[in-house]
Amino acid sequence: MSDVIARAYPRVSFEAPIQYGVSNAGTCLQLHAARTLNYSAGGFCYETDEQLPPEAEVCIIMSNYTPGQNGPESFRSYLTRLRWMQPLPVTQEKRYAAGAQIIARSHDVLDICAEEPRHDCDLCGALTALPRLQKIAGDAQLCGSCFRHFQSFPQGKGRQCLERFLMGNVV
Repeated sequence: MSDVIARAYPRVSFEAPIQYGVSNAGTCLQLHAARTLNYSAGGFCYETDEQLPPEAEVCIIMSNYTPGQNGPESFRSYLTRLRWMQPLPVTQEKRYAAGAQIIARSHDVLDICAEEPRHDCDLCGALTALPRLQKIAGDAQLCGSCFRHFQSFPQGKGRQCLERFLMGNVV
């Protein structure tokens, strides 16, 4: 019997510029430049020049945010929990690889110390400030990006099915 544990999601090699900030007892974020090394549906691996505290909450902001696309750049920011850190092979400067599990994703910049209440978009699941959510049929609430996509749907069966899905009344 093997001791190897299978990953829940496969990793995809992905290098992109990011900024990250570590929550420090609810204080506002100080952002640092970094870059991703890979991602999966459940998290990121990124390169940083600082040793981060275990289990830290880290906000990752995608520099190349492109809504409506597939992949990690389809959301502006991610709230993550640091799961592991290890030094990268010797370079001129000390660098670390950090593994972070995704807790929440958003089309806004997630500021850990924000005082606005937030709620998940009922379509994409993005954590969004309540004043920025758009209410549609029933009690469904959509982030700005999903609301624009929803509004572009033509009237008809497809839109009716989507409305029923969002209301939780799927037959």
